[in-house]
Amino acid sequence: MVVGVGAALAFTSTAGFCSACKSHEPYVEEYQKTAHRDANCEQCHTKPGPFFFLTSKMEALQQPIHQLTGNYETPILGSVLNQACRRCHTDETLFAPGSEHGIRVQHEHLVKAGFLCNRCHSTVGHNTAVPEGSRTYPTMEQCLICHNNHYTAPDGQVATAECDLCHVTRDYAATPASHKSTDWGTRHGAVGVLSTCSACHTEPDACTKCHQGLLMPHPTDWLYGHGAKAESLGRQSCAQCHDVKNYCKTCHQVPMPHPKDFISSHPEAAEKWGASTCFNCHTLENCQACHDQHATGDARGHSLFEGIQYTPAPKPTASPSPGGQ
Repeated sequence: MVVGVGAALAFTSTAGFCSACKSHEPYVEEYQKTAHRDANCEQCHTKPGPFFFLTSKMEALQQPIHQLTGNYETPILGSVLNQACRRCHTDETLFAPGSEHGIRVQHEHLVKAGFLCNRCHSTVGHNTAVPEGSRTYPTMEQCLICHNNHYTAPDGQVATAECDLCHVTRDYAATPASHKSTDWGTRHGAVGVLSTCSACHTEPDACTKCHQGLLMPHPTDWLYGHGAKAESLGRQSCAQCHDVKNYCKTCHQVPMPHPKDFISSHPEAAEKWGASTCFNCHTLENCQACHDQHATGDARGHSLFEGIQYTPAPKPTASPSPGGQ
């Protein structure tokens, strides 16, 4: 019985057994092409130790039922813990500085800092069978999360962004892959991370020299001051990143800036686009300033029919409570 149970546990840990499930076939096919093809499935997908091995087998008893009934989610998502990787990738093999394709990598600091191996290497076991949104690769952006000249380790060592630290071959991969995208010029603000940008772009005017003096990223009160800035610099300054023909309309359904006769014509605009459009910039007090007075017979709002310049004030910030809580 002991021999039979042991043989069953061993067999159910093989890729051949997993490939019996149709949903797992593409994963096994790609797995056979990788350097991990000699490792059993449980070696990667279970936490080391006999207790975790047995509990994972008990949980896996549900899989045949799900496969027979078709009651399973796709794509299949697995998990691999660092402890599983470290069964084979020991300190002796992993902590030695390595160099490949002109890039020097030091994994010791990453492991000790608690980074997950899957953060950069989620495809090493199943290649493109891994769902697209879960694929990760070692990229410069990942390195620059720490190597930005600001991050300081507990021992006081600063993670520098000096090129020669990692690039052993001059100019190899000097430009991140993301920068080669055709729409990087207009998309970098949305997908880039400022701390990683500043690791290479160290000049004080690195952003403003292209953005015509506009603060990048925009300050927190930008919603309330962007109209005046766009008027002084021209909408073309916004057009570097935004489609000013359509983007502004996501908030401003009405002409901006408002025409001079807008006070007299705004009821039609409010009826057409809804009051919620107005409240993107205005507050209820703006309505009451005229309409309350008009209701009481003091129609001083009529003096505004010739036009008025309006810039919404920044939202008030909450006052700190006693003790700074």
